[in-house]
Amino acid sequence: MQYDEIMINLMAADSVLNYLQDFFLSAVVSMAFAVLFVTPAKYIPLIGLGGAVCHLSRSVCLAADLGIVASSFIASVVISIIFILIVPRIRVPRPVFTVSSIVPIIPGKFAYMTLLSMIKIHDNPGMREQYIVSIFENGLLTAFVMLAIGLGIAAPALLFYRNRPVV
Repeated sequence: MQYDEIMINLMAADSVLNYLQDFFLSAVVSMAFAVLFVTPAKYIPLIGLGGAVCHLSRSVCLAADLGIVASSFIASVVISIIFILIVPRIRVPRPVFTVSSIVPIIPGKFAYMTLLSMIKIHDNPGMREQYIVSIFENGLLTAFVMLAIGLGIAAPALLFYRNRPVV
């Protein structure tokens, strides 16, 4: 084997390990959020699996260069469709699963950077313009990702439950 082929194989194995690590850590985050809101224990593993699948699907979309907004939307749609198909069998409201499952894809870093720039704007008056740009960039990105997540959860339900009676 050539050196380049060995490096490519090592990078691929490292990538798979990173995806597996993200998969399990996302499951832990989703399950912890579900426990925090007193979800019945028998549904916790399913919520963990949902969170892991949601984060993994966003990671795969990000690796395909779709952008964080589109990737978050696709991940939300995937998890919403999965639970639309599962919840009629177990007779539990869908938000019990979807809300906890999307927690790993919430854009906490961008929200934090927005707030940090808001705080720093008063500390460094000479760099005010840079912080204002950071506020708008990170704030809009946070808003768009949250909007994509909300639409991704709601849109499949609107399509699947279109013929259901209102009352």
